Amino acid sequence: RRGVAASRREAQRRDTREQLYALAIAEFRRVGTQNARVHDIARAAGVVPGTFYFHFPTKDHVVFEMWLRNAQRFIERLDALAPAGGEPGLAHFLRAVADAMIDVEEELAAPDLVRDSLGLLLRPPDGTSLDDDPIGRTIAGHLAAAAARGELRAGALPPDELAQILLTSAFGALAAAPDDPAERRRRLRRTLDFFAEALAPAR
Repeated sequence: RRGVAASRREAQRRDTREQLYALAIAEFRRVGTQNARVHDIARAAGVVPGTFYFHFPTKDHVVFEMWLRNAQRFIERLDALAPAGGEPGLAHFLRAVADAMIDVEEELAAPDLVRDSLGLLLRPPDGTSLDDDPIGRTIAGHLAAAAARGELRAGALPPDELAQILLTSAFGALAAAPDDPAERRRRLRRTLDFFAEALAPAR
């Protein structure tokens, strides 16, 4: 009986967290992250503000979670554009990274939220980390495969370090780019093309 009660409380906790997340994202879309008030989000969920802070220490933690939740969409899109064992070539893969990022951005259809999330990816909120980011792991895996095929120059950094540098550069390029999707795609492709040339083996 005690175990059933504990399971019920845990299910309720998860439901409350999910409700707060959904309401927060909706409010961020409506008025912007900076203008959104935790009090309003909590009231819409029928809880006190302290409950919000129990699940999300700050509004930034909600935006950071949005990024992590959309990571799987990015990975699926990347796998469709550059499947493992598919067309070889580092340049092709990095173009696929750029296109997958912009495709997911366009699906979100929330430029301000995307901009907020990019800022947090460059400076993650307290208590969070990109060290175990699924996107970073996926890109590192592709880079390791490229290295095994001899497509990275000798002396290149380990794939996991390269992946973090690539992502940080990509986030920086997008943070500085205008909202126009075509221009964002062009700038991101150009940034990652630079890495493709820099990492290619000497001819």
